[in-house]
Amino acid sequence: MIQGNRASLSIHSDTRTVAEISAMLGLEPSDWGDKGDLTPAGRAGRNYAPERLTHQRTYWSLTESVDEPGADDQTGFSALRALVVRLEPNAQALIELRQGGETRLWWSGHSDSTQGGFVLEADLISAIATLECDVFGTAYLTEDDEVEDAMSDGDGDVVEFRFNN
Repeated sequence: MIQGNRASLSIHSDTRTVAEISAMLGLEPSDWGDKGDLTPAGRAGRNYAPERLTHQRTYWSLTESVDEPGADDQTGFSALRALVVRLEPNAQALIELRQGGETRLWWSGHSDSTQGGFVLEADLISAIATLECDVFGTAYLTEDDEVEDAMSDGDGDVVEFRFNN
């Protein structure tokens, strides 16, 4: 079962600044960078290609994390639900932000076993559809040598899924 999980809204824009995006959403980002600002790699002085050292587009991100879900939440999506609840009043602004940019929801969860069981409830699916954002997700599974050895391809550590509108 998914235990800790994290969800983020990432916005990349060719036409708006971090301040404009924040004003449109009425929210402050967890991470951000205007076009031309140094990326974390640029600030760290990494020896990467120049386009990796500065933001090529404005970047704005809001993250929710849940280290351990409450006893009443067995879905594995508590962080995504919390993020979607914060974003629902801003559905129209997200539509506007896609003009000249893109919006994506990201989800990742850590399983306590070699199976990444989760429940995507209908009301959460409906709320995500209202936001009109694609969801990209990854479930990180606990390694179990016996199960991994039994798998023919030996590659069962990560389960990925993607929802598109």
